[in-house]
Formats: sequence, C-alpha cells, structure tokens
Amino acid sequence: MLGRQAVELSHARHAVDALVSRVTELSDQLRHLQAVESNTTQTVPQQMTSHKPRINNPPVYAGEPTNCRSFLIQCEVVFSLQPQTYASDKSKVAYVISLQPGRARDWGAAIWDSCSLCCEDFKLFKAEMIKVFDRSVFGKEASRQLAALRQGKRSIADYAIEFKILAATSDWNPAALAARFWMD
Repeated sequence: MLGRQAVELSHARHAVDALVSRVTELSDQLRHLQAVESNTTQTVPQQMTSHKPRINNPPVYAGEPTNCRSFLIQCEVVFSLQPQTYASDKSKVAYVISLQPGRARDWGAAIWDSCSLCCEDFKLFKAEMIKVFDRSVFGKEASRQLAALRQGKRSIADYAIEFKILAATSDWNPAALAARFWMD
C-alpha cells in the first residue's frame, strides 16, 4: 500500500509540475497579448481622435464673376482638411457642383451630365469653371485699378482690404505698393 501511495504521489507530483509549466506558459502568452493590446489601444485612440476637423461649407456660389476664385479656394481648404472624405477628384467636383445654385448649377449639371473629362479631374474642372465664370482682375487691369484706387469716404479698413486684394494680383513690388497705399 505504501508503494502504491508512493507511485500515486509521484504521478501527482508530475501532474502538478506539468500544470505549473502550463500555467507559466499561459501567463507568458497572456502578458504578450496584453502588451500587444496595450500598443494597439495606444495607437487606436490617436487614430480615433484624429478625426476630420469640423469646417463649415463655403457659401454657395451662384456664378458671381468676382467670387469664383475665392469660392474655389474655400472648397480646396475643405478638401485639404478632409482628404479622406474628398479622396477622388470626382467627389471634389460633385461637392463644388452641390454648392452652386442658379446658372452656376445649370452649368455644373450640364458638365456632369455630359460626362465631361473635367468631372474626373478637379484641376481641369477648376480651370474650366474659372474660364466660364471668373472675371477677377490680374496684372495690368489690377495695376490700373490700384493706381485709380482712393479711400474717399470709406473706412481705412475697407480701403486697405480692397488695396490688398488688388495688390495681391498686381505685378507691383513692395516698395511701389507701400508708396501707393500712403498716397491717398
């Protein structure tokens, strides 16, 4: 009986040793999984919190000749701040057309409906839209308007804004612009 008890005790000891070994192995695996999960949860919240910034849509563009470029720039700001939303050129074109009422929407709908190549390439669409609608002044015309610009009875802030808009599209150097600004 003692011999049998010794054998059973030996089997029990081997079983306990095997269990201890298995528990150690499982503990190591658990620590490894926790480390992986910890690294994942550290990167996932950063990705989850780096959501797209909230930005207002630009005001609608109905085809006013002097607002075309600023409207397109405002749309491009939206595209740059939300690149995943506007990943394709076609989605950019659709967004711009969706912000156009009146004759601008009629033009956009005609371009879209005709499956024009410019609906697949935002740069082409932008160039076409500028060609159709934009009447901003550049170069010589901006220089002419800048030379004729006067403050008159308006505030210095209003005068300065119009001056800076014209100055940005003229070919004048900074010294000439400064002298012209203070002439009036």
